[in-house]
Amino acid sequence: MGRWRTGTAGLALGVWAALAAGCDGGKTHPPQPDVEDPNGPPEAPLPNGPLPGDTRWTVHTAVAGRQDVVAMAPDGSGGVLVLGTSESASAPATSKDPGGTSLTLARHDGNGQQLWSRSFTAEGEASDVDAPLLAVSTSGDVFLAGRVTGQLRLAESVLTDSAFVAKLAPDGSPLWARAVEPVKALLPDRDGALLVAHGLEVERFDARGTRHWAREMPAMASASLVALDAEGGLVMAGQKPTSPFESQGFIARLSPDGEVRWEQQVGPHAPGFTDVAFRPDGSFLFTGELTGPLTWGKDSLRAPCAQGSCYRTVFVLAADAYGEPLWAQVPDSEEESDAEGARLAMDPEGGAAVLWRHGCGSGLARLSPAGEVRWQSYYVTSPCRANTWLRAATFLPEGDVVGAGMFSGTRAFGSRTLTADGTDVFLQRLVP
Repeated sequence: MGRWRTGTAGLALGVWAALAAGCDGGKTHPPQPDVEDPNGPPEAPLPNGPLPGDTRWTVHTAVAGRQDVVAMAPDGSGGVLVLGTSESASAPATSKDPGGTSLTLARHDGNGQQLWSRSFTAEGEASDVDAPLLAVSTSGDVFLAGRVTGQLRLAESVLTDSAFVAKLAPDGSPLWARAVEPVKALLPDRDGALLVAHGLEVERFDARGTRHWAREMPAMASASLVALDAEGGLVMAGQKPTSPFESQGFIARLSPDGEVRWEQQVGPHAPGFTDVAFRPDGSFLFTGELTGPLTWGKDSLRAPCAQGSCYRTVFVLAADAYGEPLWAQVPDSEEESDAEGARLAMDPEGGAAVLWRHGCGSGLARLSPAGEVRWQSYYVTSPCRANTWLRAATFLPEGDVVGAGMFSGTRAFGSRTLTADGTDVFLQRLVP
């Protein structure tokens, strides 16, 4: 295991210690929210210089009400896009849980400064909009996928009580939106077109949102996790029943025509898969949680157990382009963290950042291409209160890790102390 670090990228030890539009028109917020100055006061320099896992800066966007992060992606210009939700401080208590939410999209530069922010709000009783999938093309076009309850106007389209995909310009202006079945994966191309995996189909929209073709992929029905490859094929993971009371995990790859290229069993205990990432050499990383033993190639993983019960713990599996095992790792050093919601971010060399949440907060670990844990940071409140969560992470072109999450109250982030206005979003840039 790599070196364990706290109080630098995460919270200090004392706190331990991812549109013409809806109601607000998809326009840049007037006035702009208060943003902490990323240049002052700076993070306290360490005597030996920054080390892997140390914080370069932490910034905080203060907005009244409840703010959260659902996804994050590099913007292609050295900054990041942060997709989230916003709930007004005066949202009616009778609205649907989490009722009265708007969709928010913000762009930040490499220093964490917010460049612009857009908000998209559904209309109607118990209205709600959420978009957990975010993708950015090489030309800077932004693609979202989510679901709306009520009515949501995006460009010339009006979406009513449906799942949707949408394309936005690099400045966040809505270009088009389409109602679809619940979306499992997005893949934009350099020409502004979009591949979408939803329902039992893979569908292609051109740059203007015109549907060109759709192919049935019935195998998606058994997969809890789906990703699209550059050819329009699928990489999938999930569980298959082996008896009335038992199941086993699997990963598989399908061609663009839906033919199974390969399939691997994962077990003996069926893990829960939550994310997959493509590595530059054509291999894959899979993550999720396990509560029982798992054998992957030469590696054997186990969840921590106490008094007859086992805790969920994070795993990461590496597979080559043909699904053959490369390595397996448990990046969580907290023996009783009961982890869930693990997500991956890839660096250009094939390493990764993996983050997860647990009852008292979140964890973040940096993995080398060979699966070695280089460092870990924990965003934890003591005594245990789940009010600080790291939600998403990505890599900047220079190799630094940027994480985004939410917090409430007054919290110490390294050498900085921030106070939320309700529940607010924070960003951190970390030495890789």
